[in-house]
Amino acid sequence: MDRSFSVKRQLILIGLGLLLAADLALAAYSWQSSTALRTPMAQLKEDSHKLDLLNSDIERAERIRHDLPATVADYDRFDASLLPASTADSAVTAELDELARKSGLRIESLNFRYKELPGRNLTQLDLDTAVDGDYANIVKFMNNLQRSHNFYVVESLNLQAQGQGGPAVMRIGLKMKTYFRTAA
Repeated sequence: MDRSFSVKRQLILIGLGLLLAADLALAAYSWQSSTALRTPMAQLKEDSHKLDLLNSDIERAERIRHDLPATVADYDRFDASLLPASTADSAVTAELDELARKSGLRIESLNFRYKELPGRNLTQLDLDTAVDGDYANIVKFMNNLQRSHNFYVVESLNLQAQGQGGPAVMRIGLKMKTYFRTAA
């Protein structure tokens, strides 16, 4: 009897284990089915958002295509406004001397370094210059430089007081770039 009871007990435990495993499998299937019903709406929202992003990219590309002729014309006008590289030294020296004179400043130093920009038919001219004068004249010089018909990029500016006790004379050190057309 003991043995028969032990076998029945094992069969009951095995049956309960199978029922529990089947119940867990049905619970997992039910959970997956319920989330699958919610997924199409979430997928639709995600796809709608992607579609909106793609449509905005297409609109931006169409605006770029529409504005491209004007941009090319602006580039050509800018390129034509650049002086030829053969006149770089004299043109820059003359213009900076004139701007300094108009501003009441004195150019103390002016150094040039050339760099060819391959594939662009441009020469980059790096300028290091130092001018002396009072603060108001330095501001006039910077304003005149900004309004110049030539294109200058001021990379850095170093302002320091010169002398002691007397009038407020300052020195401004400028590192700039400008560009010239290279013969093609």
